Amino acid sequence: PSDPLLMEYEKKWKSYASTVNAARQAEFEANNPGMLAKKAYDAGDFEGAIRKYDEAIAGESDPAKKASYMFSKASIQFRKLNKYSVARTTAREAAKLKPNWGRPFMLIGDMYGSTARNCGDDWNSRLAIIAAIDKYNYAKSIDPGVAEEAGKRVSKYRSSLPEQSEGFMRSKKAGDSAKVGCWIGETVKVRFK
Repeated sequence: PSDPLLMEYEKKWKSYASTVNAARQAEFEANNPGMLAKKAYDAGDFEGAIRKYDEAIAGESDPAKKASYMFSKASIQFRKLNKYSVARTTAREAAKLKPNWGRPFMLIGDMYGSTARNCGDDWNSRLAIIAAIDKYNYAKSIDPGVAEEAGKRVSKYRSSLPEQSEGFMRSKKAGDSAKVGCWIGETVKVRFK
């Protein structure tokens, strides 16, 4: 359009629309910190994503949604920031908010399995695998939705169980209790390949 009045009107309209849209977007984002957390995550700002998930958690009254935010936070703490103990605590908090939800225990099992090699000698590494298997089995026992996935992980790790000869050298037999070293710190019932 070459009409100066029309051009002026269009310019004003675009300015107004952009102001209104920006205000609406800001309001939407303020009311949806979970979306901002995802945005920060996608941008590689994992600490920023955690801050936004904390905002979402603080402002959420629905326990299931709060649990979901906590699970996402735990996943970032584990997979992106290697904060295993903190991630485990966050995952356990998520599980408390949403009963019979196996996903947080699957995540804890993944933490144990992925850090097992860093848990000292071969014996302790294999005890960490038992701890991981225990978490997968527990997840499967409370949540049929993760049963197949948990079963696959248990099968994958079964070959990493300790050898009976290793237990014999430590005066441990199947069913005895043993403390897992390193950051895991759980007590497991010994079992062998």
